[in-house]
Amino acid sequence: MSDALRQSLDLSLFWEYRQVLLSGLLFNVYVFACSAVTALLVGLAAALLRVNRSWPFRWIGTVHVELFRNAPDYIMVVWVHFVLPLLLGAIIGRRLEFHPFVSAVIALGFVYSGYFAETFRAGIQAIPIGHVEAARACGMGERLILWRIILPQVVRRMLPEAVNQLVSLFKATTIVSLIAVPDLMYNVSMVTATEMRPLPLYTGAALTYFAVIWLAATGVRLLSERWRSKIYA
Repeated sequence: MSDALRQSLDLSLFWEYRQVLLSGLLFNVYVFACSAVTALLVGLAAALLRVNRSWPFRWIGTVHVELFRNAPDYIMVVWVHFVLPLLLGAIIGRRLEFHPFVSAVIALGFVYSGYFAETFRAGIQAIPIGHVEAARACGMGERLILWRIILPQVVRRMLPEAVNQLVSLFKATTIVSLIAVPDLMYNVSMVTATEMRPLPLYTGAALTYFAVIWLAATGVRLLSERWRSKIYA
């Protein structure tokens, strides 16, 4: 191996800038956490609309799911950051700008809400109708049935698929550097512009993402399996 190739593959440069790059990775986690909360809440609301008895509500839920589930992550991030403020600004009659972090959370949260909505809907429809009828016979209201009967069973059923979707969401946070969110990839690009050695920096970033995602996904799966078997054995 030539000295030039050995130097280009030397990951010590990535370690040298570990503090800057670690701060970027923590920003990825921050974006992921806020986007995941948004996706879960909006997805649950869309799923409840999808299973509503009234067709206008079902139609609204269906439009939401089809729109955001089929919207590419890249396009949504750019559109929310650059286009949506212009539209809202024209409506309210004043200049409006979104912070890159806010744009990233809105875009990724709503895109993945389409996937979570279908996961929630599948879990709701898989619950035996007899459970709901028994709860109504006991005098429980619709809201109490939702929180005490439906959602606990839905969470159990949707956990495996939800873990896969959360992994995909975390991987999607790698594109938020497009709108200058100071995440790991953004910091890597800044260091690369200074050092002019992209191979070890981008290789180190790829290995870091792989390690974080693998460890987190494995841990969550193990914990969720133990929880499901302990509570619902």
